[in-house]
Amino acid sequence: MRTVITRRSLGISWDERRVQACLVRAGIAEFVIEGLMIVPRELDASGNPVHGPAEDLRHVVDRMGSDAEICVSALPEAEIMYRTLTRPFPDRRKIMETIGPEVETLLPALDARLLVDFVLTGKNPEGAYVIQALCSRATSVLQTVDVMKAAGLDPEIVDCPAVAVASGARILFDLPQDKDVVVLHMGWSETSLAVLTGKTLRYVGALPYGIERIVSDRHVDGAQAETVDMERMRTHGVNGGEALPGLLREVLIMLDRSGASGGEQVLLASGYARYIKEFEKTAEDVLGVGTLTPPLHEIQFEGDMDDLTDGLLSVSLACRGIEGADAVNFRQGEIGLTKRFRKVMGDAGPWIKAAVVLLVIWIAGLGLDVSLKSRTNAMLTKRINAEFSSVMPKGTPMVDPVKQMEQYQARLSGQTGALGGAAAGSMIDVLKDLSAAIPTDVDVVLDTVNIDGESITVSGSTGKYEDVERIQGALAKVPYIKEVKIVSANVDKNDQKVKMKLICKR
Repeated sequence: MRTVITRRSLGISWDERRVQACLVRAGIAEFVIEGLMIVPRELDASGNPVHGPAEDLRHVVDRMGSDAEICVSALPEAEIMYRTLTRPFPDRRKIMETIGPEVETLLPALDARLLVDFVLTGKNPEGAYVIQALCSRATSVLQTVDVMKAAGLDPEIVDCPAVAVASGARILFDLPQDKDVVVLHMGWSETSLAVLTGKTLRYVGALPYGIERIVSDRHVDGAQAETVDMERMRTHGVNGGEALPGLLREVLIMLDRSGASGGEQVLLASGYARYIKEFEKTAEDVLGVGTLTPPLHEIQFEGDMDDLTDGLLSVSLACRGIEGADAVNFRQGEIGLTKRFRKVMGDAGPWIKAAVVLLVIWIAGLGLDVSLKSRTNAMLTKRINAEFSSVMPKGTPMVDPVKQMEQYQARLSGQTGALGGAAAGSMIDVLKDLSAAIPTDVDVVLDTVNIDGESITVSGSTGKYEDVERIQGALAKVPYIKEVKIVSANVDKNDQKVKMKLICKR
């Protein structure tokens, strides 16, 4: 299932007219919507909220309870900028590394730091991965977080509404696999849009107006728009008038430009769109699509389906705290230091302190060990150098003193180092082996034979170059010689002999 431990997630959203809150509980074999509240905000005579959003949020949370392990909210669509990019790869880490600088070149000049996230929306005809980049100012995210903190909440995730409702629709409903589902979530002053093909996200976007445009110059059963009773509008509905076809035509233009849909479409309407009386008929006339009321998918909810689709954003945000498909989070960097994170760090404080103490002790022990070894090494080096000076012939350069003294000792004892044992006895035996190996018909005079622990160097002269090669091949057949190299072979101008030098590696 979705998770292996029971946890609760609280989704919160608000606009100029109401506050939504949803509490979801998920466990090994359950996924339950425990509570869903949609509470109108108190308005003054001019239609403006009497209280700030923090106070209205606190009122709703107090009624619902805030015993959730994670809290999720979303930015207003007006604070998010959408840009479409492509990449030849789908790796999220690589995309995040390259997307920021490119997005900044596509946006108008801003005097604030940008926060960027993205979702993948399939491939284009050329086979590149299509990326919907989502950008917001850090000040906008901080403003949203500050409102929630004032209400006693600390959201770990600040999502994008369009991405959230797309993810929520996939989690909550059994969507048709053979049709493109257009999820249209209408807010008070903005509308979020997403296109899904089965579980695959094809497009996300937003329009800068919502039901406010529809009711701004109309009446709701006799009430003026600026003093509209939200509960009355919810129960009695509102006529779409001329503004609704215009809004849906904007949706049609967005879908055509995105190229996200190529097959049969159905419309899943949520939010304030559920209040518009002729919404289904107008959508069919303008968009040419029917509306969809899909069944729930592996989720328990004892409320009414109209309430679920009405509060789809808050329900989707609560689900976002449980599942992370197409995850977007604008709470990044230093803004991401949530109360829960600080609490976890506080609970882990004693263990962290103990780990730091152990690390310090380990580093101190390592330093002491290195110091002792360094002193011992310096003392041994001093003794070896003194021994080398007293044993080796004067003027002998010191390269590898221990090895040089071993080889010198071997020469003094008449042994051949690596040639000992069955391979050879003394230096005389080595000379006999070399002499016996050289063919008798070769005219050669050996001037010097230098034997050390690793090689035998032979110098001399012969009659022609071919003899040098024959000597090389003959010496290579000696059992304890591994390789014979010709170092030099040059004609002496005085006697026309070929002066040669060979090194036989043992």
